[in-house]
Amino acid sequence: MRAILSFVFIVFTVSASGKSFTDFLLTKKDSNYIESYFNDLIINAYSVEKTHSLTLSDLNNPARLQYLPNGHFNMGVGVNFRSFGLSLATRIPFLQRDEYRLGETKRFGIQSYIYTGKYSVDLLTSFSKGYYLKNSDQHLGTFTKYREYQRPDISSANIGVSVNYIFNNSKFSYKAAFSETERQKRNAGSFIAGGSILSYRTTADSAFVPRGIDNSFFQKSRDVNKSAVFAFNINGGYAYSLVFLRNGIVTVSYIVGSGIQDNKYDKTIQPEVNNWRFSFNHTGRFGIGYRFKRYYARVAVIRSTQFTRLNYNDLRIANDTDFFQLSLARRFSLD
Repeated sequence: MRAILSFVFIVFTVSASGKSFTDFLLTKKDSNYIESYFNDLIINAYSVEKTHSLTLSDLNNPARLQYLPNGHFNMGVGVNFRSFGLSLATRIPFLQRDEYRLGETKRFGIQSYIYTGKYSVDLLTSFSKGYYLKNSDQHLGTFTKYREYQRPDISSANIGVSVNYIFNNSKFSYKAAFSETERQKRNAGSFIAGGSILSYRTTADSAFVPRGIDNSFFQKSRDVNKSAVFAFNINGGYAYSLVFLRNGIVTVSYIVGSGIQDNKYDKTIQPEVNNWRFSFNHTGRFGIGYRFKRYYARVAVIRSTQFTRLNYNDLRIANDTDFFQLSLARRFSLD
């Protein structure tokens, strides 16, 4: 965690050299492309779901296992005014997924996406315990779609930060699609570049691969019950916003990250995998919204994946974080 905080400090310090902190974060917008609501009060109601999944792939056979937590549905309200923003959400008990079928997941964490004029910052802190195997009936003959294979012993601890610079920040706005504080008036895109530090750690009391799985699958990794990756990546990608029917917007963004990572698995299984090696991840964003005078409705989907791979090329583990948000907002002019 100390390394991650140090990384953020260094990136922000170097970028802001010779400038005020405000100049570093904000940018002068081209009014032909972006309309700002910086001085308006914006109140929104939203629903959000955040998920971390663990996907095991046998690189020598077409076998794929995906563990998911039992997600819960949150609803909340938020307020934005100038540089101040606050959002509060809570679980809706009667909208929760069936614990008998999927098991119970205990979780704590913060998954936040921050957009300034020049930068996007993705922040992840997630701690979960209790997963289930998706489509268990297709992998294990003793299970049906009415009750999935449950793993209350699987726990994960994930921490990461990604900071990316938006090059065409005067004409392209992430906020127009992923918050309510700006409006994109004309089509625009931007190259994006930056860096990230990510740490994913997953442990279980017994092997990740269930004993009932076909013996021809995961032959060299059937006893692995610990996995961790610590990765440093350099990011690069592109984002584009398409304006439709004057007040509608669709934004698509894709960023690829590569660098080095330290893989750690159960040392009794394969001691030599604990070496620095090539790292790869990617992050995709999709946002769509429409404004009705002072009202705004939008949907946002963000997915990030960090890949790890055992030295002997038998097992690949993908750590995925997913974010889905539906928001309805009302803007009030205070001038």
